[in-house]
Amino acid sequence: MKLWKKGLAGFIGAALLSALAVGSAFAAESRTKITSVSITIDSDITVGDSGGSVTASANGSNYDVTDVDIVNDDGEWVDGDVPRVEITLEADSDYYFNSMTKAKVTLKGSKATYVSSRRQDSSSTLIITVKLDSLEGTMEIDDVTWQNDNSPIATWETTSGAVSYQVRLYRGSSSVGSAVTTSNEYYNFASSITREGEYYFKVRATNSNNKKGDWYESDYIYVDDEMLANIKAGNYNNVTNSSSSGSTANSPASSQQASWIKDSVGWWYRFANGTYPTNGWLQINNQWYCFDSVGYMRTGWIQAGDGKYYYCDLTNGNMLTNTWTPDNYYVDASGAWVQGKIR
Repeated sequence: MKLWKKGLAGFIGAALLSALAVGSAFAAESRTKITSVSITIDSDITVGDSGGSVTASANGSNYDVTDVDIVNDDGEWVDGDVPRVEITLEADSDYYFNSMTKAKVTLKGSKATYVSSRRQDSSSTLIITVKLDSLEGTMEIDDVTWQNDNSPIATWETTSGAVSYQVRLYRGSSSVGSAVTTSNEYYNFASSITREGEYYFKVRATNSNNKKGDWYESDYIYVDDEMLANIKAGNYNNVTNSSSSGSTANSPASSQQASWIKDSVGWWYRFANGTYPTNGWLQINNQWYCFDSVGYMRTGWIQAGDGKYYYCDLTNGNMLTNTWTPDNYYVDASGAWVQGKIR
């Protein structure tokens, strides 16, 4: 009798499980399957902004957008960044989402590309990940001008969409040489200005996708015999010294002692005889500084001729020693980066 009861109990249990399975299947089938979705996306993210916003709206009648999240918003957006966005959809109570593929997801509005999707909450929630088009900053360039009327240094204002610039020199209506590329916001044409005449230059921006902007043109400067001689001798940084009451670097009042000078491009150091250091390091008042090919003070990480990396302060320009850099690397007593020592 006990054996009979045990067998009967097993039969009843199996029947109950079968009934529950049928009931679950019936419950799932009682909802209508959503096999495709359509979303309109609107983004106002721009280069130079911190944050920005993305909105999305559902184009179907059986589901709604309940959340939009920018998943790689890590700070200020720069040229070439690709925002990634998660869009959460909720199905109406009598509906559920089928597994989605790229072909089943329609994206309208701001240009976006399907990346992936996943379902949650018994398929009543669908989370779609999309990526927006890579960001492009402005390619417009302002303040295209010569450093001063006696200088062969071309200058312009940096633009958010540029990773480099192309610049080209002209004498009269003819170009002098070919276009050159630089990552700086200036270029020294001293080696190209070898004859008298009227000169101007053009500059355009190139972004991270190698897209090139429009050409922007400077005013003319006239190079006569005297100016040509000064350019050949390197005597053309005769700009106003901000610390000497309006006297110029080549004037008798300011040529008695060496001093730092800041112009529209940056800081440079003028010796007492009017010359200045280029392409190397110089110790000034027990601090080391590095200067570029035009003579302007360099900052940040610099690889020296010995192959080692050194860090110059972003504000003051002096080389750091025996300390941690702002990006958490350590430099020793000589200023060299100590590899493997990271805070």
